[in-house]
Amino acid sequence: MTGLGTPDYVLDGVRRILVAFVPLVERAPGAVADPALYNAYRAKLAAIKRDPRAAARSLTLGEDLASILSAYRRASRDMAAVYDGCERIATAMRAVVLSTGTTGSAKRRAEVEWALAGLIEWLAVAEAAQAIAAMDITSHEHATRLRARAGRLVAVAIDRAADRGAMAVVRLLTHVAGALSRDLIERGRPLARIVAYETGVPVPAVVLAHRLYQDAGRAAELVAHNPAHDHPSFMPRQGKALSR
Repeated sequence: MTGLGTPDYVLDGVRRILVAFVPLVERAPGAVADPALYNAYRAKLAAIKRDPRAAARSLTLGEDLASILSAYRRASRDMAAVYDGCERIATAMRAVVLSTGTTGSAKRRAEVEWALAGLIEWLAVAEAAQAIAAMDITSHEHATRLRARAGRLVAVAIDRAADRGAMAVVRLLTHVAGALSRDLIERGRPLARIVAYETGVPVPAVVLAHRLYQDAGRAAELVAHNPAHDHPSFMPRQGKALSR
């Protein structure tokens, strides 16, 4: 991406975006599934953090960022946490305030920041889509909410890519948006729906699971659908459960 003869305005612009990017990826998204992959991408991240200006000179910076974000997803056991993290990264890159100045170098530095922030945003959106593909969808409503949420994430990325004149990226993201929507519709169609339940008094989750499903082993599922409860032994009298 860059080299030894790279102008200072490029190095400064890339460095500024990398400094904003690194903290967003430092926190692992959920439990680690692949320690070797996790350690490998963390090593790359540490090198960037240690000397972001040196990283800005790398001829493979774009590939390195792509591999870091890919490993960020693949090393995790929790695809919901990965999606949250990728969405946070994309949103942060959209919120970057570009450098200001009236000189030619200042304007070019802002252009570099804009371009690199856009690249990271697109990579994060792509990894978010991959996370959804591997995510456990628990209900029809879950699929519907995720489809709306992901649709907004990709739609904004498409608009911003169009603003940059990156029409190849627009076409790819448009394909991603369509594939995501179709996938979530199909995966959500046969799933149980969220329904309300009501009991006369608070009961333990295992008792409620047995009453609703004749399966006390689904107590944890009920706890997850009712996060505002005080304790699994005292489930709320009015709450949510799967229809089957």
